[in-house]
Amino acid sequence: MFRIKHVDLAGRIGEIQVKSRKIETPALFPVIDPLRQEVSANEIDSIGFKQVITNAYLTYKRFGAKAEEQGIHKIIGFDGVVMTDSGAYQLLEYGSVDIEQETVLRYQKRIGSDIGVILDVPTGNVDKEKAEQTVTETLRRARKALEIIDPLQDPIIWVLPLQGGRFLDLLEYSAKEAVKLPYRMYSLGSPTVFLEKYQYDIIGDMVYTARKILPWGKPLHLFGAGHPLLIPFMVALGVDTFDSASYILYARDNRIMTKNGVHRLEKLEYMPCSTPICLKYTPKELLEMDKNERTRLLALHNLYEIKASINETKEAIRENRLWELLREYASLHPSTYTLFDKFRKYASYLEKYTPKTPINTRGRKILDKKDTWNPIILRHLNYLICKLDIKVDNIIIVPEPEDRAVPGKNNVFYFKPIIGLIPSNLSRTYPYPQISYPPILDWESCEWTKQVIITFLIKKNIKHVKIAITDKNMPCLKYIANSLKEKISKKGITVEILSLTHA
Repeated sequence: MFRIKHVDLAGRIGEIQVKSRKIETPALFPVIDPLRQEVSANEIDSIGFKQVITNAYLTYKRFGAKAEEQGIHKIIGFDGVVMTDSGAYQLLEYGSVDIEQETVLRYQKRIGSDIGVILDVPTGNVDKEKAEQTVTETLRRARKALEIIDPLQDPIIWVLPLQGGRFLDLLEYSAKEAVKLPYRMYSLGSPTVFLEKYQYDIIGDMVYTARKILPWGKPLHLFGAGHPLLIPFMVALGVDTFDSASYILYARDNRIMTKNGVHRLEKLEYMPCSTPICLKYTPKELLEMDKNERTRLLALHNLYEIKASINETKEAIRENRLWELLREYASLHPSTYTLFDKFRKYASYLEKYTPKTPINTRGRKILDKKDTWNPIILRHLNYLICKLDIKVDNIIIVPEPEDRAVPGKNNVFYFKPIIGLIPSNLSRTYPYPQISYPPILDWESCEWTKQVIITFLIKKNIKHVKIAITDKNMPCLKYIANSLKEKISKKGITVEILSLTHA
């Protein structure tokens, strides 16, 4: 059902086989109202969304047997993959729904859903006692549903939502129990309340907690997440599919989405990006037109922006530079900056899935200390400090040669900011030739680099260090060379500073 094609961090480009159709992940399912479509299904398809989600409960209430006769695809006018939610969102919003799980499961079968969801009980933003009740009840319903559906044999892909919300121990329990059941796809429930408040770091912890337990070969869906700013981070943590009505909800309120945040049309003089809508209209022209047409155009704009974020994320995965894309997005909003800082907590998990020998070896950029949590850098530091075996008690540290051409002896190490030292006989191997950095580093990054070198010297029982510097050396190396003398003299390590020629 799910084939993984490319991986970077824990993000993957994959392919879900759904009946006779295929979905390339990561993918967003735009929410379509079964009755009211301000943006037509054909327009959604034309932008590149070959999958949508609609509500089985609302379809049942509004169309009943008619949808069983015609099928959900005809009812909403969409020929791609149709996912149907069971009514859990209404349960979260209004506290109850007047439908039994058995009824909504059988109804999803009869209307021809491609992907269906059991009638779970969303956690929302409640206290721990109530959260525990939602976990218990959702798991009970998941087991009970197996009397009606066969997740391994039904043509429908049945989704099992995980509950627990911000209570990570409950979410972990939910995930561990879920993997015992024969569902082919999982979803993370109840993130909407945190998404609305831009509490992306909470969502990050939720995804990480669930994904590290779930089988790698089964896709994970994130309900209610459709902001272009958030998508790369959730994909990097292992989310494969999303759904959202944000594109139309924001449009109704004259708000447009960009990866820089959300803008109110009334406050703009110029359109902030290059979607077809932005290129064709000014804010003034949009504000002067009929509200229904303006809503449609703004919704299309929002879909274009979401699609651009997904495509940018896919290309970053394919080129193995997803970490660098996250760094870029982190600087765009305080919520993503906070979330990106959390990635140090996820470092070992991300390193587990990051390819050791990627197909596309594009240049890697190091900017500052935050990049030490990049799995590629983390992997190097682990090798340098813990695994590298050297048989000498004296080493020479030299500037990295500009032509990267001449591997040295086994006691010669090239200096590189942030990652510290590179054994000269490995200088041509990935990722070292591809790493670039600013010529001048901030103080914190210099201090970090110095500490890496000190840790290495102590761990490897080095007694004497020669450091070659010239007037052309980077300031970082000169600072570290002079500072090392003071820091490690008490450890019985001597430091000698020489000219490059003498070294």
